[in-house]
Formats: sequence, C-alpha cells, structure tokens
Amino acid sequence: MKRNNPIHSMSRAFTLIEMIGVLAIIGILASVVSPKVIEAIRDAKVTGVIANVNAARTAASTYYGRYNNYPVDGTKAAIQQGTTNLWTRTYGDAAQVSSNAATFGDILCAEGLLENIKSPLGSTGTNSTGISTPSTLGHLTNTTVNGTNGFAFIACRTITNGANVSGNFTGAANATRTVYFVIPGVSMQEAASLKIKIDGPFANDAYSGGASGLVSLCINPVATTPPLIQNGNCRLSVATGSAGAAGSTYNVFLYVAND
Repeated sequence: MKRNNPIHSMSRAFTLIEMIGVLAIIGILASVVSPKVIEAIRDAKVTGVIANVNAARTAASTYYGRYNNYPVDGTKAAIQQGTTNLWTRTYGDAAQVSSNAATFGDILCAEGLLENIKSPLGSTGTNSTGISTPSTLGHLTNTTVNGTNGFAFIACRTITNGANVSGNFTGAANATRTVYFVIPGVSMQEAASLKIKIDGPFANDAYSGGASGLVSLCINPVATTPPLIQNGNCRLSVATGSAGAAGSTYNVFLYVAND
C-alpha cells in the first residue's frame, strides 16, 4: 500500500533588504501623512475656538437683552444665582471672585448664560495674574495677560478717545464698550490659523513668510499692511519671545460684541 508522506513546507523569513524596503515605505508614508494629521487637529481646535466665541456672543446678546448694557470688568460683582454670595470661578483661577476682579465672562457664567469659559488652544494655567481689569481699553496689547500660566477669559472694556480707538476691533469701530475673548499662550501656527479663519482669506500678495510673516504684520504692521491684518476682529500680541520668531507664543483677542 502506497503511503503519502506529508510535505512540510518551511516558513520563509524577511530578508534584510525586504525589511529595509518596508521601513522606507513606512517612513515615506509617515512624512506625507503626519503634517496632514497635525494640520487637521489644529484646524479642529481653531474651529472649536470659533464655536466658543459664538457661544459667548449669544450669551452676551442675551445679557444685553436683560439689562440693556455690558458691565465693564471690575465694576460689577458676579453673584451666584438665587443668592447674594459672590460667585466662585470654575475655570482657570478657581476661586471666589470679588467685584473688583470680576470680568464680564465671570458675570455671564454666574448668570447661567455660559456654562464655562475654555479654549482648546493656548495656555491652561491657573495664575490669577492671567486676568487684569483696567476699566479702559486702549490698544488691546495693554490688556494684561499672563501668556505662560494664564487662562482664557472674556473681558469688557470702555473705549477711550484719540489714539486708543485704533486699538479697537473692526467690528466695534464706533463702540462705547467692547466685549472680547482673550486666549493666552497660543502657538504661531495656531495664531495665524485663527487670524486667517476670522479675518481672511487674504490675497496672495498681502503678506509673505507664511505664519511668521502674518503674525509679524499683525503685531508690527507697516504702512502698506492691509487693514484686516492690522486690525480686524482677531488681534494678536506677543506672549513670549518676539513677533515671528520660532518658538514664540501669542495672546489672541477675539471680538465678541459691543454697545
């Protein structure tokens, strides 16, 4: 009787050349895909910031409908609903907010018009010096912001006459008081993306040098800089480093409302 002997096949391992080829292909794919992934993540965060600003705009409009004014920072206490107690901040410097340190954002939260104030971009510190409440708004760069350990907040400032008016947003050119969203410690690419999303798109010859060139013109414009880059509804100041320098971070000021 004929017996069939099983044939045992030997498994074949990858050769060194094949391994190198596979690694090379993986490296090429990673170099192509990674920037797109990073860009998509950044774009999602920028979109999230704009959604937060729109929520703040809705809350501010509702507040104005109730009281017919916007209280300037440091002039009105944030009070817990249904009590006479000072409101306790639930973001950033989580502490009870005295009337002389309450921002308009604190009041919106205390009134129940905003659940919280947060930003997917920028610093998420808890330093109380992240908020300053001078009553007047000159150039937005005069708004004291701790760019390394500060936190996002919503401010309301009075507009003064003269040169200070040039520091206001395009959307609030004739305002008495202006409400704006402050985000400290944003990266250069993120700041440029916000500027383009809110005030752009800009013409190809409006600026050069990519994100570095754009943020530099926002902060130190020259005579020929387009108005929406100089001003607009997204304004920038340097948080750390210098305008346009690698590794620098920026404070972002976004227009919300005015009266």
